[in-house]
Amino acid sequence: MKKTKPKKLLTVLLALCMVLSLTAFTAYAGELPKPDYLPEGVTYSNDYDHTYHTQVNVTANVSVKDSDGTVVETTQVSKSTEEFLKGGVGMLQSNIARLQTEIETPYQDKGTLARENESGQSILDHFESAELYTFIPTSGDPVEFGMDLDAAKKYFNEHPDATGTFTVILDVHQYQIYDYTYDLTVQENSQPASTITSAVVKNVKFNYQPGDAPQATAEVYNDDADKYEIAYECWQEFENNEPVAAWYSDNGSHGSLPTITEFESGKKYVYFLMLKPKDGYSFNSETAVTVNGESVKSSLSGEYLYVPAVKTITPTKQNSTLTAIDVENVKLDYQPGDAPQASAKKTGTNQDKYDISYECWEKLEKDANDTMHKVGYWYSDESCYSDGDVRFSTFEKGGRYKYSVKLQAKDGYTFDSNLTNKENVTLNGASLPSFAWVMVMDDGKTCLIRYGTELRPGQAVEKIDFIARTNFNAGDKPSFMTSAVDPFIDLDHERWDANDGSGYGITSSDYWNERYNGKLITEFEAGKSYTYGVYFKISDLGMEEGYRFDKNTKLYINGKEITLTPDQISVDDNGETIWFMNVLTMTPTTEKVIDVVEINDATVSFKDGDKPVFTGDVPDDVYYVLRAAWWELDSKTGAISADFFSGAYENKITAFEAGKTYHYGVYVVAYGDVGNIRYIFGPNTKLKINGEFVNYKRYEGDESDGSDGTMWVLTDLTMTPAADGHTHKYGTEWKYDSTNHWHECECGNKADITAHNFKWIVDRKATTTEKGSKHEECTVCGYKKTAVDIPKIDSHNHNYGTEWKYDSTNHWHECECGEKADITAHNFKWIVDKEATATEKGSKHEECTVCGYKKTAVDIPKIDSHNHDYGTEWKYDSTNHWHECEDGEKADITAHNFKWIIDKEATTTEKGSKHEECTVCGYKKTAVDIPAIGFGSSSDDEANKPTNTVSSESGSADQLNNTANTASPKTGNSGNIILWIALLFVSGGVFITATAVDRKKTKNK
Repeated sequence: MKKTKPKKLLTVLLALCMVLSLTAFTAYAGELPKPDYLPEGVTYSNDYDHTYHTQVNVTANVSVKDSDGTVVETTQVSKSTEEFLKGGVGMLQSNIARLQTEIETPYQDKGTLARENESGQSILDHFESAELYTFIPTSGDPVEFGMDLDAAKKYFNEHPDATGTFTVILDVHQYQIYDYTYDLTVQENSQPASTITSAVVKNVKFNYQPGDAPQATAEVYNDDADKYEIAYECWQEFENNEPVAAWYSDNGSHGSLPTITEFESGKKYVYFLMLKPKDGYSFNSETAVTVNGESVKSSLSGEYLYVPAVKTITPTKQNSTLTAIDVENVKLDYQPGDAPQASAKKTGTNQDKYDISYECWEKLEKDANDTMHKVGYWYSDESCYSDGDVRFSTFEKGGRYKYSVKLQAKDGYTFDSNLTNKENVTLNGASLPSFAWVMVMDDGKTCLIRYGTELRPGQAVEKIDFIARTNFNAGDKPSFMTSAVDPFIDLDHERWDANDGSGYGITSSDYWNERYNGKLITEFEAGKSYTYGVYFKISDLGMEEGYRFDKNTKLYINGKEITLTPDQISVDDNGETIWFMNVLTMTPTTEKVIDVVEINDATVSFKDGDKPVFTGDVPDDVYYVLRAAWWELDSKTGAISADFFSGAYENKITAFEAGKTYHYGVYVVAYGDVGNIRYIFGPNTKLKINGEFVNYKRYEGDESDGSDGTMWVLTDLTMTPAADGHTHKYGTEWKYDSTNHWHECECGNKADITAHNFKWIVDRKATTTEKGSKHEECTVCGYKKTAVDIPKIDSHNHNYGTEWKYDSTNHWHECECGEKADITAHNFKWIVDKEATATEKGSKHEECTVCGYKKTAVDIPKIDSHNHDYGTEWKYDSTNHWHECEDGEKADITAHNFKWIIDKEATTTEKGSKHEECTVCGYKKTAVDIPAIGFGSSSDDEANKPTNTVSSESGSADQLNNTANTASPKTGNSGNIILWIALLFVSGGVFITATAVDRKKTKNK
């Protein structure tokens, strides 16, 4: 199998993008004058910390060709890291390779894979930055000011004799999205299925250290475990390109070389592998092999497959300097009343090289000037307390606490001073939050880690419950309800993304919409799939009260809990924001609701001893069909018109009995997709039998609201044969008393006696001055209970000021009580501060035209004296088109606007073909087949036969090609009918396909 690596040009462009993104910050690291508020003995320094976070999306346009080269299948497969991952080009390349392997692995057994037309695009999502202030005195503990410069100024005003270093760090986190696309061709081989054309080996250990013994770790890909196995693994030690020692995993005799018992520092070792086919399988001479995701060479050795020189390693003696620290098991979820515990444990590769000296919790309080002070301590080591320290023994609800841990290096080891950058330090498996710091003492033997986030016991957000619109019809424009959540939580924005790899999306925030670079969804399209996400943040009041999100925060939408996996929930290190990703999937359709279902000529009256007969029929030219009808005495006893549903009842009615009441039920199926319209029944679809409207209900356990393509319902049409020949005929009007409602025969006999189903109805809303009223009303028969009062509304009259308040995202008017109104995203406009010339850069900034909030100024590049002359001819690649200057500069770069072109119409005997073509530049995609138009037939006598009808663009094609399952389940309770409903979606699909073609009605005799 031939694979190609991502183009080097894409890597270079991404690296250039990363370098350019740093331009605005590199100047920050230069020499700056010392501020006048710093005492004489304090040194001033500044630095910046820049971290990349990239979300990698890989999309493959897959074409499967048979052994003759004919395309038999086309599809699009996408994989994503979903979360933003730390790292630069190396991380990007490794994740592209990993995602490609995930995409291609299912196709490896089908034949030879080839990649073409690879392209990538990096999109800047957003920056997150903050200035952090820290003072490290000549002696004593560091003083942390966070982002509060005023607190720093106040401190130095109170300590004019202070000496040490005052540092300002610009902490920048750059978030970007890298979209990588390519065409994948799968050429099927013309060899027997027993021939192994690709082999995947995983989990081989290569990261050995001096003193480690070789291990057998290689594993076969799960799906191939029945085809081949690992015969043995081998490590050989080489000197002067000759093997001098070896180790084999099978302990077999493979030569006279000495055995490797452990890896030695500085020596070279090469890994080999032998694969053995299992009974009935054999390797191909060109079998493609990957080891740990990397393609390697192989050759046949008899029936075995020899994989030589997979990897060469040279273990080196570990440095005595500790460059990575990992602490886990720290308890950070204390509740009010809990006592602090010593819980920290060492983990990672260096855990045996240092000890935990102590853990500490500091209790903090704000004074009248909002300055934070330490008012209490808890140490895991009693010897750490100083005279005068105030101790605390339990956590208080809403209190402020901060955690730190001190580490001591063992003999022969020291902590690397670069640990202060936090990059190689983790706590509980995650990077430290933004306000944390790591300090290595001068001797390198002691390392102090202070966790930046406050613990506020009892203040975790347990759930978020809000109202959202999550369903749209084709042609609907996106809309967002942006409902309030609660005083402690703000809804930042909602988001819809197209699932077709086009990059289109829409959010409720103009700020976040910039990420789509103009690719905004203006209306939802039929047949396309869209995913929904939502982003919340702790409100100002919630921050003040100490509320934080965590991975256990539950999401409720429209009153229903959404079941999510951990990778769908992203919480920032401080718990201040939470992002729920890919929460729901929605596919709009053009739907037409069938208002009335008519069944005529149905026999609905029988005498004592009569046998059941079924004569019902539907009119011509309707978009539904009567699939079955039945009479039911109870959940176990009934008679049904269709033989293949007969197993639904344990007891079969062979003759009606006097004095017993039977209910009439029907199973009606809509045609589904007819052209561009999907016909469905609605919750208000009426049912008319023999010219009279009847009420009906769905079976217990059916959770559908009625908006689908089936009606498996029991009607209120009943029949009770009498011994004297009288047959009860119950009216459709409900009779009722204060407890129940029922249908009644003219003879006074009652049927369908059921308790009321009450719902509250508001008659008059309450105000701040008057009570309201409401009553309970039965939703079935309309019986009403006596109305009761609704208490008056207690309301504070907000007095919002005229002055705009603002933060970096929104502006608003504010009441003195803190309530906000008119919250609106900024309306930014570019302001030029200095015009650029041919010799000097200019500058400009964005400023809100409403409230005056200003963003940081950015450079305007020097004016290029070359006058670009862009040609009128469109240039293009597989993704975009543009006009181009003779010097190579591009303009008007725009994504293709594709339209389907029919090259050859399909007939009933031959396939057709079509291709997508850009309406602007004429670029054409590879043509694809249009399946031949098939015809099928079905009848009541052949209800179990499959119908081979294919719809080339219908979303229900998979359903229509399934065959009926005729196995009869066990019966005995009303739940069994739901099992039969599930089977009906299979058998019913066969029937519907035929009727959708020839539009003929089917009678149930």
